[in-house]
Amino acid sequence: MRGKHVNALADARQMAVLSIVWGAVAGVAYLGLVKRAVDLIKAATGWAGPSTSFDSGLLTIDPAQAGQTHSTVYIVAIAALPLAILAIIGLGLVARVRPTTTVASGLLIPAALLGLLGVVLLFLDVFLLALGTLVVIAVLLRLQRSLRHFYRRSPALVSLLVGVLVLAYIFLTNGSTNILAIVLSDVDIWLALAAFAIVLYSAVVLVRLGRMLRRGR
Repeated sequence: MRGKHVNALADARQMAVLSIVWGAVAGVAYLGLVKRAVDLIKAATGWAGPSTSFDSGLLTIDPAQAGQTHSTVYIVAIAALPLAILAIIGLGLVARVRPTTTVASGLLIPAALLGLLGVVLLFLDVFLLALGTLVVIAVLLRLQRSLRHFYRRSPALVSLLVGVLVLAYIFLTNGSTNILAIVLSDVDIWLALAAFAIVLYSAVVLVRLGRMLRRGR
């Protein structure tokens, strides 16, 4: 029982780090830091970059481009995203310091759902494709779990490396296919959807582990 308690405690802390890291990634998507980083690399190295232009962050996307209007729903969705991101990072920090506090991990679930809902409301025209993205993320998480040794030691690092490899593949292929061009043109929506989905996953696991830890006291 002692060994199970220690393992559950370590897993809970790893899940908390996972939520913090991907909460920060959602912030990157919101602020459009991917495009800024690529522009800096292009300026410093002379690299031509992907042939397809991509967005400058969820904060700067024109609602008309996303198939929306300046409606109350759109305004609420824009306002909800940074609040969800800040809540995720803050609650993740609390869960990392106090893994047995199920309140923090429980609140992570609505925060992640709020972020997902906000992104979906901004991009109703690509909702079906977004669902496909969530399925892909679930598959990736399953693949990570198959590499149990590395995943258990650092799920945040493993999942982040997967995301970096996917983005690197997209950039290096220079947007040569239609699918890649679609992803590049809305890179921040996919990044945000992936981030909020992973946070939701980590929050659900955190709740389960927190209950296990409280019972093991």
